[in-house]
Amino acid sequence: MADQFAPHRYVSSALAFVAPGVDPDDLDTDLGLTTGDLQYLAASISLASGIEISDRDALGLRTVRAIEEYLARHHR
Repeated sequence: MADQFAPHRYVSSALAFVAPGVDPDDLDTDLGLTTGDLQYLAASISLASGIEISDRDALGLRTVRAIEEYLARHHR
């Protein structure tokens, strides 16, 4: 049986490394990350999920919910 796509799993795992103080269950609070941290977070999620997140898109993904919705829209 194939694994079900779970955006929250990718976001939670990446946040644990990039921003361990951020609660991944707080969906709507601004992550408060620097540009570099947002790009690193996006790269980590891209590597794990196989979904490309451009640097430009990454800069607009400021909440856990925004990232998860982005992943859901771009998942094939």
